Amino acid sequence: MTKELGHDPVEVCRYFGLRDQINHVHFRNVVSRVPNLDYTEVWIDEGQVDMFAVMSELVRQKYPRLIYPEHPPANDADTEFPFDGISATTYTGFAYTVGYARAMMQAAISTQSQGEN
Repeated sequence: MTKELGHDPVEVCRYFGLRDQINHVHFRNVVSRVPNLDYTEVWIDEGQVDMFAVMSELVRQKYPRLIYPEHPPANDADTEFPFDGISATTYTGFAYTVGYARAMMQAAISTQSQGEN
């Protein structure tokens, strides 16, 4: 249950994470016009969700499981230069999302470790 369902992703993460009830995280961003009815998946840094706040909460909880870059958008290179045999429809979007999420994770770890000193 996240933004497209009308919930605060950080609060949902906190609630279930503190109970060790997060099996895996679908890491994506959206623009929601009508909760549960009308939303668009967008680039990870373009939506209404503060993805760094979500990542920071996962890091704060020392979340040990999968963070999956779900439904990354495609860009022109995906159609202009397709890879045969690859099942992903957007290899550049997937790479961008993984890199961006990894950078957020490193920044969250750094920020939190500085706060402990």
